[in-house]
Amino acid sequence: MPGPCLPHASIYPSPETLGATPSGYAGGQPIIGFAQLHTQGTGGNPSYGNFLITPRLGLAIKETDHASPKADEVAKAYDYSVRLTRDNIRAEIVPARHSALYRFTFPASDDAHINLDVARKIRGEIALDDGSVKVDPATGLITGGGRFSRNWNPAPYSLFFAARVDTTPDVVGTWINATVQPGVVSASVKHTGAAGQSLGAYLRFKTKAGRPVMLKIAVSFTSVEQAQRWLDAEIPAWDFDGLRTTAAATWRRALSVATIEGASDEEARKFTTAVWHAMVQPRDRTGDLPGFDPKAPLWDDHYTLWDSWKSLFPLMAILEPEAVRDNIGSFIARHHAAPDGFVTEAFIQGKAFKVGQGGNEVDNVIADAYAKKIPGVDWEQAYAVLKNQADRGRTAHYREKGWMASDEKTDYSYRIHSGSATVDFAYNDFNVAQVAKGLGHTADYERYLARSKNWLNVWDDSLESEGYRGFFRGRARDGSFSTTPATRGFNTDFYEAICWEFSFNVPHDLPGLIEKMGGRETFTKRLTHAFRQGYINFGNEPAFMSPWLFSRIGRPYLASYWADELRGEFNGLNLPGDDDGGAMSSLYVFLTAGFFPVAGQDVYFLHGSRVPKVEFHLNNGKTFAIVAENSGPKNLFVQRATLNGRPLDEPSIHHADIVAGGELKFVMGPQPSAWGTQGEFDAADAAIAVAPGPRPPYRGDPHH
Repeated sequence: MPGPCLPHASIYPSPETLGATPSGYAGGQPIIGFAQLHTQGTGGNPSYGNFLITPRLGLAIKETDHASPKADEVAKAYDYSVRLTRDNIRAEIVPARHSALYRFTFPASDDAHINLDVARKIRGEIALDDGSVKVDPATGLITGGGRFSRNWNPAPYSLFFAARVDTTPDVVGTWINATVQPGVVSASVKHTGAAGQSLGAYLRFKTKAGRPVMLKIAVSFTSVEQAQRWLDAEIPAWDFDGLRTTAAATWRRALSVATIEGASDEEARKFTTAVWHAMVQPRDRTGDLPGFDPKAPLWDDHYTLWDSWKSLFPLMAILEPEAVRDNIGSFIARHHAAPDGFVTEAFIQGKAFKVGQGGNEVDNVIADAYAKKIPGVDWEQAYAVLKNQADRGRTAHYREKGWMASDEKTDYSYRIHSGSATVDFAYNDFNVAQVAKGLGHTADYERYLARSKNWLNVWDDSLESEGYRGFFRGRARDGSFSTTPATRGFNTDFYEAICWEFSFNVPHDLPGLIEKMGGRETFTKRLTHAFRQGYINFGNEPAFMSPWLFSRIGRPYLASYWADELRGEFNGLNLPGDDDGGAMSSLYVFLTAGFFPVAGQDVYFLHGSRVPKVEFHLNNGKTFAIVAENSGPKNLFVQRATLNGRPLDEPSIHHADIVAGGELKFVMGPQPSAWGTQGEFDAADAAIAVAPGPRPPYRGDPHH
């Protein structure tokens, strides 16, 4: 989305186009208007795109009639502007937290219009089931909204707006479907058939060249009255430039927590953009989600935690620990509000959605915060969430027999699969066990720790592939394994992964996994083979931790090599896959800085920074600097590393090292070194292992 926003704000105004992607925007397509809500970097069925505002000359209500080519488009974090060339209208937007201010500069005309479409969503689909719109010509106030559906989360939800213009319109009107009603100031629709009904309002102005018409709009999930309160509080005046200055200052403060030095302008822009993307979602909708305590923190648009727990939340733990604290407070509030106490991985438009992809990543986010000692969390309340998830939130067969059965009937999620669910549930149990241990719940600790071995229950020793034996596969209730080949399993045995790929996903019991794979030497060759054969998908979350497995087994030069290969997928303006609410962007921040977290645990594995200097300016007033001597595109490998001047022999640091401030320094070079290899470095083997060669694209699923 090219539109502007504020960090974790509820509203995200952005242009929409014909032929839109799920974000609502495609760069080469004509613009049809500006909607107020969007999701960040997600795929599938689009969410939001509500309350489309379209400036135009002449009256028309179809989106195809609105479509205008564009020129002079400038997108910033805090400001967006474009010229709609069809009617020569300049459109500008600046954001507040729940509201936005638009400035439209029309040519001189007696037929300038602003339309506000109440019913549609992204791609023009009618999303309003029951709602209304009202215009007050005397005050320029427009209000409306109602009950919506058809988002990625199919649950119905309420959404309302209040808007105001600074110029008295000559004519106002409304429309229902294709029927335009001049002078009719209120209209309503109710969904009664197979198709919804279009609904909107329009205002006509006499305009003079160079004299803009401004419109401000606020959006609320609670009521029109709440939207109007925010409109008046957040944008009390028509000071466009002042609001832009405030928004710019807000982003400068937010982005100042991560700075980059000595890099090219292009690299600095990419790095800072990645940090910006990591601060868009999830969204703070505290006080605006019906059914919850308005004083309790409520964070929304987790789309889903399966995407964000491995990279986004660990980056937030460094840059925005207060946001992590409040997200956990939000989990606690949702736990108390849910009839069964279950906290789903997906939470969008203030509605839970049972659509888990692996296990339950709420557990991992809480455990990650606990391991890193994020301050301000009520840990006993957080543990109540974890215990309920562990005792009631796994599937029945997993709780009883130790694996999620492929033929098990469950309402956990239609996307859950036996192999990935079992392995991920086992990691959930490990993480719950660690929090239980820390809080003194010894019996729980022992029980959940024992369950964390359940990954072994979907390990099929009989499966062979390309000289390697033993892989994860799905397993039925009767104990039989699937017949899936090791090069398959995408969305059959695993969610968005294959047997080869997912068989490396045991972050809590790597020694056990290495033993299953035949020892460390075989494990190293096997992981290298998986990368070289295209069995690891760099563009998707199951592979996020895979390069750093090499660091964990004393081969950090291989982690450096494959981390650089992964970073190379961020070429030009492209990402390796969907940004997924900032997951991919936060991965890029870690790839550039030179270390990566094992989310859920207090450890980061090192691969060496790719730029001379990155600094994290922490909220405790301290600075953690990552310095790389000899950094450059050919110097991939760490030769030496120090932490605050003390030599590092292990390729890892801990969260406490970061929050204490100080300096992590790498000396980089063009060849693998013995650093971090535990005295087992072989130069000839290393040269072979990192020799460049053609790597095929991901081979796990031709349609992904």
